[in-house]
Amino acid sequence: MTVAIKSWRETRKGKRALDIERQIERSMNERRSLDPRAQIIILIAMNLMATTPTPMALDIIGVFLAAAILVYCKRLAAATVWLVVYVIVWLAALLCAMSADPLFVSSGAMLMMMRKVFSIAMLATNLIFTIRVGELACALQSMHVPRLVIIALCVVLRFFPILGAEASAVVQAMKLRGIRLSLKNIVRHPLKMIEYFAVPLLLRISVVTDEIARAVTVRGIDSKHKRTSLHVLRIGVAGWIFLILVAIFAVASIVLVRDEITFMGLF
Repeated sequence: MTVAIKSWRETRKGKRALDIERQIERSMNERRSLDPRAQIIILIAMNLMATTPTPMALDIIGVFLAAAILVYCKRLAAATVWLVVYVIVWLAALLCAMSADPLFVSSGAMLMMMRKVFSIAMLATNLIFTIRVGELACALQSMHVPRLVIIALCVVLRFFPILGAEASAVVQAMKLRGIRLSLKNIVRHPLKMIEYFAVPLLLRISVVTDEIARAVTVRGIDSKHKRTSLHVLRIGVAGWIFLILVAIFAVASIVLVRDEITFMGLF
């Protein structure tokens, strides 16, 4: 009888583990994101290319390539917003460049710098919103990244979504008390807005950082043993396609560089 109960418990544990694996696979299929290693490599490559004086056409291609990655990850609305903002920034930079006023010229140079790093911002935000912390830790460990770097990146990746949620909660609490966080109130009553919004948010951030520190400690992040993971990482066909496209884009950027290496390709 004892043996039967033991075997039943082992079978039950096996079924639970299988259910967990199926839930993970189902959530991965519904979410559809690129492998963290592919996204990290693409992000690093785009950062390196942003420091070279590439033609404007290649910069536009880079933005559309980043938008294609967002669309693949089922973030069509975010890709559309990024493209609209890019067009606005690009037109504003051109208008400032046509002006003879030094203030507008300097503003145009700043907008041109924003245009150069636009694709980087798109890929970085996509990495934050589509990759789970466990997936990132597993990917970085497979890439033999030092443990301290993995801990820092995982905490940062986990912190920003929580920060947005806490800020939204503070804004909702202000609305319940009849206080609105608007530009008009910020201009008319800046100290009150700091008291009503910034102070509670900072207090919540201090509590959240303690909770994150306890969570990573409980999960054995400081253990000397090799970390195991429930996530199975596969780059897949789409990941390889985007990696090849980025490699072609990098080669084209190197070949089509017309001037000497300058800062951000602006001066």
